[in-house]
Amino acid sequence: MTMDMGMTDRLFMLDHASLVALAFVVVIGLPHGAFDGAIARHLGYSRTLGGLIKFITVYLGFAGAVVAFWVWQPGLALALFLLISAVHFGHGDATATNGIARAVQIAAHGGVAVFGISLFHLQQVTPIYAALTNGDIMLAVMMTEMFPIFIMPVAALYLIVAIRDAGLRPRLVELALLCLLLSVVPPLVGFAIYFCVIHTGRHMRHIWDHVSSHATPRHMLSQAMLFTLASWGGGAMMLWWLDSGNISQDLLQVIFIGLAALTVPHMILVDGLFRRRDVKDAM
Repeated sequence: MTMDMGMTDRLFMLDHASLVALAFVVVIGLPHGAFDGAIARHLGYSRTLGGLIKFITVYLGFAGAVVAFWVWQPGLALALFLLISAVHFGHGDATATNGIARAVQIAAHGGVAVFGISLFHLQQVTPIYAALTNGDIMLAVMMTEMFPIFIMPVAALYLIVAIRDAGLRPRLVELALLCLLLSVVPPLVGFAIYFCVIHTGRHMRHIWDHVSSHATPRHMLSQAMLFTLASWGGGAMMLWWLDSGNISQDLLQVIFIGLAALTVPHMILVDGLFRRRDVKDAM
């Protein structure tokens, strides 16, 4: 996975604020996915040793496939990662239960959290994209530049549905404030604030409320700690293996390609299987 350093060495170097932001992503944001083990147990997939081994094997299989695809097609992989991240973040922020209102919230919140950051700081984000893809940034940049065409009608529709439904207004105000914040802070700082505070906070509360009735807090926390330590250990080994001489680029690759690898099985579990169970329970 070592990349040609010709362009990114000259253009890309993380500043102190971005390094701190990435540290928060690793220490606070990344471990929120460690509760996937508790979710799997809640759904009945890992209540036995055999079930747990099968769950971990499938989970790591998806993660490994994502890494392999990124090595093969980094530009396309980045673009797909941006898209699925927007969908995942939007699901976490949406309060409407169904229909047009929910679709609008998913598109608006997820789109701003991913493509909004990139659009506000495209000159700063472009070398980050290049560091992650060996310069294959055309598709990701094109999607970012097209985002205003997409978000303007979505924002208008969001305003209309929020006028009709007062329950949507707090999240609309939140979105406006988030846009203001993301436009003034550096891109990685903005991402860390959103990912660690808003997304992780909401995800943890939601999971805790639904899963704690089927597992003790001690068991949930101990299992999450094991998964967290395993992910940190894997990241440390990847960082040692890359060792390209540019620590900024190596950190960026390990963290974001690692996030992409974990996001795919995480989304299947949370946005697919677990959310479907939520809907069934609510009926």
